[in-house]
Amino acid sequence: MSHPEVANSRTIILSAAERLFVEKGYHAISMREIADAVGMTKAALYYHFRDKEQLFMAILEGVLNELSALIEQCHLAESSHRGQIEAIVQQIMSLPPERRASLRLASQELGNLDAATRRNFIEQYHTQFIGRITNILAAGMACGEFRALDPGIATWTLLGMMYPYFHVTPVTGVAPTTSLIQQLLSIFFDGLQR
Repeated sequence: MSHPEVANSRTIILSAAERLFVEKGYHAISMREIADAVGMTKAALYYHFRDKEQLFMAILEGVLNELSALIEQCHLAESSHRGQIEAIVQQIMSLPPERRASLRLASQELGNLDAATRRNFIEQYHTQFIGRITNILAAGMACGEFRALDPGIATWTLLGMMYPYFHVTPVTGVAPTTSLIQQLLSIFFDGLQR
């Protein structure tokens, strides 16, 4: 196989596997099912990924890289810390439902990975995603833009508000519209007081 064919095959595998993991979960999917979904032999699939865990980690790393780039883009585009957080939330919530559902794969399926892989991923997750949001909130607190609170708790609170929408069909039964995203951000930044 030429280099472009290998890269294209890998992209096709990752896309199909991501869809299957979102739909059925890590344990419910076999390498045989993934191979069948992309129309290749199991041996050809193993040419690209040594096992299901490596394939799953490639998906999670792709999601993290996308989030990291998204955060960087919002950081560069917005001058205020609130503007950066608002842009990040709007960008994430505006992702297609299947892509938002992929964000949930890490927390949902992390326990299925071996301990060393899990530790490595958690470190990457904090470096590329959680830690960067926490740093934006901490910087906003340090300059007086936000009240001085625990920025880690603020980060997890924000993500907790977003999490119900990290499903193909949101558990709230409502898709994240522009109005819904604005309400979520208003509640996060301004609370419910009149």
